[in-house]
Amino acid sequence: MAEVQGVRAATHWALTQQPTPGMPSVGFSHVSLYELSGPVKAGAERLAEHYLELQEAGRVDRNHCLMNVDVLEAHGRWAEKPEPTEALVGHILAYVMCNDPRRAAEWDRWNDEVHMPDMLSSDGFAGVSRWRRSPQGAWGTQYLTLYDVGPIGIDEAVTRSAAIMPKLKNAGRKLDCHVGGLTVTLERA
Repeated sequence: MAEVQGVRAATHWALTQQPTPGMPSVGFSHVSLYELSGPVKAGAERLAEHYLELQEAGRVDRNHCLMNVDVLEAHGRWAEKPEPTEALVGHILAYVMCNDPRRAAEWDRWNDEVHMPDMLSSDGFAGVSRWRRSPQGAWGTQYLTLYDVGPIGIDEAVTRSAAIMPKLKNAGRKLDCHVGGLTVTLERA
């Protein structure tokens, strides 16, 4: 998949807490991220075509189950995602949304101008990027935030970012229409 035209980086991640058979879980165990250069729609179509070719050629393990594909475009002030390096040890992947459509523009500005700088100030993250579904749908979260975790590791990044949250809330820096959806922690697979 990494060799498909337009793929600038391909990484494979495992959930830090793997599903236990027979127990409730998020329904998947791994996440592959394909970063594209050029038009997103065309790149996503090339990836889909190549995946089908690999399946038809018997080059996809029969136990592999593709649960979902989200096509996302970089969004807002935090749209520049550096290419992954060996120093990148994990991600926190968070689907987020504004629960009041009338305040969507305010929420978007707050993310760019307040929330992302606040989260980076925790010293838990090596970087952050924001993403929007492409195309946007009528239902569900339309935005994803991808926090890059460096050598401090996932557990310490979570601890540091959680530690600043009460102070931010008490200082009025958490917007009341901000809602977090599915959030997972990922480590290199």
